[in-house]
Amino acid sequence: MKKFSIVLLAGMLFNTISAQNIKSEKVTYTYVKLPTNPVKPKPTSYYSQIQSGSESINAELKAKYEADLVAAESEYQDATNNYQANLKAADEQYLKEMEEYNNKSMAKKLVEKQLLNENTKPVKRYVPTPSKKYVPEPKYVTAHDVSTLAATYLKLDGFNRAEGSELNYLVTMETFEFSQPKVVSEVRKESTVANGKSTSYDVTYYHLEFEYRLPMTVKVTRNGSEVYLENPAKLQEFAKYKGADVKSYPSTDVTVLVKNLEQQVLKENLNHVNHLVNDRLGFENTERKTSIDYVKDKKGEYADLTEAYNLSNMAYNMLGKTDDQAKAKLEQAVALWSKALGESDLLDKKARIDKKVTASLCFNLLEAYFILRNADEGEKILNMMNKMDLSRSDEKLRDNYAQEFIELRMRIIANQ
Repeated sequence: MKKFSIVLLAGMLFNTISAQNIKSEKVTYTYVKLPTNPVKPKPTSYYSQIQSGSESINAELKAKYEADLVAAESEYQDATNNYQANLKAADEQYLKEMEEYNNKSMAKKLVEKQLLNENTKPVKRYVPTPSKKYVPEPKYVTAHDVSTLAATYLKLDGFNRAEGSELNYLVTMETFEFSQPKVVSEVRKESTVANGKSTSYDVTYYHLEFEYRLPMTVKVTRNGSEVYLENPAKLQEFAKYKGADVKSYPSTDVTVLVKNLEQQVLKENLNHVNHLVNDRLGFENTERKTSIDYVKDKKGEYADLTEAYNLSNMAYNMLGKTDDQAKAKLEQAVALWSKALGESDLLDKKARIDKKVTASLCFNLLEAYFILRNADEGEKILNMMNKMDLSRSDEKLRDNYAQEFIELRMRIIANQ
């Protein structure tokens, strides 16, 4: 019995030592994504512009304001010019009415007073002193520097921005809308503990709520012919603002809050529109987060995979700066991973490239082939993985790659 225990312990120790210690390092990089509907033949440049509805609205408000000022001045001048004449007319009318009143008998005055239930003695008509009508200045909608906004946010990746280009990228921006803010209350149970005794009580919390939106439409034309037209549904829908919960009743004056929110939403919406245009027409610089697997190796048994990891890590960090050099290093890493994959033995747990290492190599290759736009080799790896017994998490990751390679092939075909 003792001998069996020693043998079992030794076997367990051997398996622990020989098991591969796979590590995964997170990497974030930028790569160029092919467009789904590239403009053909490819233009050399584009020009982006923003047309804001606030310009025409503010022009109308200003025109009405100025017209109201003119009307108020005209009314004031007329009243001033006619003031003395109106005073004289009021005096003359009053004297005439008093003469008629004084000519009436006392009995007639009493009868009229009883019938009308009021004093019928004339009262001099009041003539107000002329004063100019106050015309409040309108509340203008926010006016933006559309030229700067277009140059900053509307960029078609892969092309130069130049005025007079045949490709015109236009975003029509409406005004920022928001509903009347309302205060929402909620009663919550809270408790305190004193002298070992817990006491519950009601506390009312308040927060502000309102809805808002900033609609935009995008249109891309080439020499006047429509290339792309989109009225993003997301930007037509109202979003809800919910303020922080506080115990005191909040003010419904949201002037400053709305101004800051509008600036934030403006940037977010322009970025959203620009992504839509780039995804369809541009060669979008896209941020991607992934991971690279390697085997933690103290004996040098996996020196080739360590070298591949270092090459790929350098390659991903170089992408977006020196793409040709980055892809060359990535090709070297692919060669090392592919050679190691040739040793794969899914049944032998003691094999250098066992099932776990094989799965890691496959994921490393999938990521590399995706960036190298090698859909054929990527699909070969996916077919190989479809025959492997994977964990649920690995199955989910494989399926995500499968969808990405379907989209990659679609984009490659579109750009041929």
